[in-house]
Amino acid sequence: MADAPGVLLAGGGTAGHVNPLLAVADELRRRHPHGRIAVLGTAEGLESRLVPEHGYDLHVVPRVPLPRRPTPDWLRLPGRLRAAVRAAQDAIDAVDAHVVVGFGGYVATPAYLAARRRGIPVVVQEQNARAGLANRLGARWAAAVAVTFEGTALPGAQVTGLPLRTAVQDLLAARAVDAAATRREGAAALGLDPELPTLLVTGGSLGAVSVNRAVAGAAADLLATGAQVLHLTGRGKADEVRAALEGVPGAERYHVVEYLTAMDRALAVADVVVGRAGAGTVCELAALGIPAVYVPLPFGNGEQRLNAAGVVAAGGGVLVDDADLTPAWVRAHVPVLLGSGDAAQTRARMGAAAAAVGVRDAAARVADLVDAQLPAHLRATAPAAVGRRAHVPAVADPGERGPVALADLGRVHLVGVGGAGMSAVAPLLAARGLRVSGSDAHDGPALAPLRAAGVTVHVGHDAAHVEDVDTLVVSSAVRDTNPEVARARERGVPVLHRSEALAALMADRDAVAVAGAHGKTTTSGMVAAALVHAGADPSFAIGGVVRSTAGTLGGARHGEGPFVAEADESDGSFLAYEPLVAVVTNVEPDHLDHYGTQERFEAAFERFADRVRDGGLLVACADDAGSARLVAAVRDRLATRGVEVRTYGTAPDADVRVGESTATDDGRWRVELTPRDEPPVVLHLRVAGAHMALDAAAAWCALRRLGVPGEEAAAGLGDFVGTGRRFEDRGSADGVRVVDDYAHHPTEVAALLRTARQVAGEGRVVVLFQPHLFSRTRTFAREFGAAFDLADAVVVTDVYAAREDPDPEVTGALVVAHVPTPGKAVFVPGRQDAARAAAALARPGDLLLTVGAGDVTDLGPVVLAELAARAEVAGAEATPADGGAAGGARP
Repeated sequence: MADAPGVLLAGGGTAGHVNPLLAVADELRRRHPHGRIAVLGTAEGLESRLVPEHGYDLHVVPRVPLPRRPTPDWLRLPGRLRAAVRAAQDAIDAVDAHVVVGFGGYVATPAYLAARRRGIPVVVQEQNARAGLANRLGARWAAAVAVTFEGTALPGAQVTGLPLRTAVQDLLAARAVDAAATRREGAAALGLDPELPTLLVTGGSLGAVSVNRAVAGAAADLLATGAQVLHLTGRGKADEVRAALEGVPGAERYHVVEYLTAMDRALAVADVVVGRAGAGTVCELAALGIPAVYVPLPFGNGEQRLNAAGVVAAGGGVLVDDADLTPAWVRAHVPVLLGSGDAAQTRARMGAAAAAVGVRDAAARVADLVDAQLPAHLRATAPAAVGRRAHVPAVADPGERGPVALADLGRVHLVGVGGAGMSAVAPLLAARGLRVSGSDAHDGPALAPLRAAGVTVHVGHDAAHVEDVDTLVVSSAVRDTNPEVARARERGVPVLHRSEALAALMADRDAVAVAGAHGKTTTSGMVAAALVHAGADPSFAIGGVVRSTAGTLGGARHGEGPFVAEADESDGSFLAYEPLVAVVTNVEPDHLDHYGTQERFEAAFERFADRVRDGGLLVACADDAGSARLVAAVRDRLATRGVEVRTYGTAPDADVRVGESTATDDGRWRVELTPRDEPPVVLHLRVAGAHMALDAAAAWCALRRLGVPGEEAAAGLGDFVGTGRRFEDRGSADGVRVVDDYAHHPTEVAALLRTARQVAGEGRVVVLFQPHLFSRTRTFAREFGAAFDLADAVVVTDVYAAREDPDPEVTGALVVAHVPTPGKAVFVPGRQDAARAAAALARPGDLLLTVGAGDVTDLGPVVLAELAARAEVAGAEATPADGGAAGGARP
């Protein structure tokens, strides 16, 4: 049928491959009821039964395992693989396929190779956190790569979650209609009491002796909570469990079953699960909001531990090694999750945390990627998928569900509208003609300008604020327990991440998005100020107040020209943007509370680079090792889309060489830029430091791509005075200059202190530092200590928690302990006490810095007041009341 799409889905062998394949097939069939949708599999695998049962044609290829190490099979591999590729080509021709979708396993490799030979686009879906061999191969030339877990190391990976089995999707739908009735039906089918808390124990389809023995050995303690247990032992393993229950009080509530076909019945009743950590198990339990004890398989490549890492980190589960899972461990950790009272509250909290990271519509997300590869006239018109964000249910990973149109937002409400990022987006939405409201927990200086911009602002959060809104916008700091978020979910109101709203504002503009662990606020501020200077009438949204010689430009501006945005990588939200120019100031590991590993952090930057528009520009710092790795990884594939890569820095191979930053007589800083392809240009900056010179070079590259002439771009950068909290002068008292700075990463701190040393001249550099985030403080304590050794005296106060829960083992003392020079740093927990201690250390001629991303900025006035009071006391002592000589003795 020429007017219907053809799709061949390849995968098989295990339920881990077959179930998501069938889920995507079902979604494609729903979208394309007349489409030619078929499956490529083997005659031996699970697919040989399940695919025909679901009503799909199965095309068979020979099973071709890829040996992981040299064996005699290597000699037979080429012949086997050629035969399998020929069979896959025959299937492609029979289906007249427009797209091949691979799910890994033995079948996927010949499918990918056959599709490449036929010139047909490939979509890869990887179930596990650690990709298999076949998908690593296919992803090299795939048109789209869908992964279940953030950080899976495949090029161009997009997080979609795992497509859920139809039975689980049906369970989710039934629970949404009547959860109590769904639970009762499941309990009745299994002979369970729907009123009792239920522990489900499963080691997978084959069972697990270690899980069986550990849980059965703790049966008395589990049953003493009043709960019931449904234990799926695996075939042939039930007798040992039943023997362990002999004589145990309440054993009638311990139900032993070897194998259960209708697993959705058990999930309908389960309140807590003890089981393995296969991708399907983890994703289904998270989607259903069921807390779990995950016991990864003790063999393999460690993928099961990685599979569970995200939901465990969010608080939705517990991870225990198979070797540590003993009856004693179960007695110590599982009964507290059963029963009523505190246990019920703990279950509810963990369930909510699991649901917050669960993805319920992954099949639709993968189908979106498949649809995008079809000829335009054959694409479905299904609505964009809606998924999740960390902490915020029902918000998609930015960039994964496609752009949101500004015209579709309707009336918009922003939760936490007083925050730096949100307060920039709200007035821009209002300026584009939308009705905008917002709420914040506290009144503050950011709210008055919002009201002046036409934003309706509420102080305090209340569900009533969202009764008549069409779209809710949140940041990653907003918890799913916020009453406005909860009510919006009840009403079915779309919940967008801040970055998605910002992406809608940027969609019709030539946009510049600036990312990096540090330097992005300054760099984006420089671009914005220079565009204003050039008369380009830019819009911008920046997490700091931009200042130029013409005055304060603020953190947001509405104009008709290019759009400049600070792109936040901390939570992955920078993946919402599709800029003309992407700037990466550095890829230093940070935000590992979100990414988990440096590899996942760097993989996110690759995805950010991949989102640059065709014909656009990637600007990256040649001096930064992470940026250099990024350029090496993406340069070739960006070139295929006409995306230029331009590097800057002091490195000899930089496309734009940055000279030394030297002070001039007029108080500015001279920097010469030497591009490879045009004459050198000299900048006269009003901001000090080598790191500012690098930021200016990045901004200059972006400005050139936007069409600003080189000399005019240089003049505009000379107009930039700074951004709020970036070496911001707060005043002087008693001969001490006080400066505030947002630095909160070790590299930022070191750059700040090197600049401060230049500015202080003969004076000393005294620092009042507030660590930001427990996770960052723990991870970089040693690096922070080394950075602060550049100062003369340091006072460290306690950690600013921000979005994290307190960690009693991490305090500012951890940073102090890692400062190499003994006695240079001191820990003072209380903020006010710390401010007074820093003031007491400062002497006339010194430069005192308040440093950190938290509320340490509020302590600048406290320090100045202490210094002024000290000066007043010194002045009074120097001028005796009786008019005697200064310093003379009083009678």
